[in-house]
Amino acid sequence: MRKICLLLIFLLWSCSQPQTTKETSFITPQNDPLFVTVEGLDNADNHKLAFIQHGLASNQQHQAVQAAKKAFLANGYVVVTFDSRYSLGKSNRDVENTRISTFAEDLNNVTAWAAKQNFYSEPFAVAGHSLGGASVWTYAVQNPQKVNILIGIAPVISGDLWELSCFKNMPEFCRKWKSDGAYTYQTPDGKDKALISYQTLEDAKSFNALDDAQSLKAQPFLIAADNDNVIPPQDVQKLYDRLPAPKYMAIITDSSHNFVSGKNQDDLTEAISSFLKQNTK
Repeated sequence: MRKICLLLIFLLWSCSQPQTTKETSFITPQNDPLFVTVEGLDNADNHKLAFIQHGLASNQQHQAVQAAKKAFLANGYVVVTFDSRYSLGKSNRDVENTRISTFAEDLNNVTAWAAKQNFYSEPFAVAGHSLGGASVWTYAVQNPQKVNILIGIAPVISGDLWELSCFKNMPEFCRKWKSDGAYTYQTPDGKDKALISYQTLEDAKSFNALDDAQSLKAQPFLIAADNDNVIPPQDVQKLYDRLPAPKYMAIITDSSHNFVSGKNQDDLTEAISSFLKQNTK
């Protein structure tokens, strides 16, 4: 009897505690499901909200996304992450159809969904890794009244620079990728793979953050990895140089594009957390 009473007390206590995490999904106007995770719901009274978008052939569990999320949560934010369509997450997994435009549609759909939830507040922060960095950049430029902080983590700066860096740093791979039209990507743990079309890069040539740099109203923080062969630090520096002050940039040392080591991730979290402490109340 005593065990039953204790169990009932525990269940009543659990139900009375504030929900801090919510996992859900919704159907987009494009008739695809989007899987969303909201964390830090107990921070809702702070009226600080962040959306984080992963990169190509990835998902919301990516190291860069998780490192950024950790920093936002530590600084009192509600954090929304999601699996973009055409990614290796729970949403549509046809990675071959990934485009910057599909990533941008997904971010628009997630922010529109969030606007109907009780944790929503404006202005909010956006952060994105790689292709997700191009997507959040586009959103921030198009919605200056909604976005007050923009964090680009090894972000695609332009399709042209992406291609130039590819042929400079990985010439054999890139020549084959372009001539074959696609390559098979396998995740570092070997558990998943996807076909990545060269058309994804070709399509990205219509994007150039350098053209919009002077019109950005959000507070920018750009992060590069010093050993990044995909989006090298000098490309990120080009965007930083175009931005109006105040602006911030950090370079994570001994790191590749995906911030794979525990130290890389800790350094990324620390850099973002430091920036947020200086730039949010």
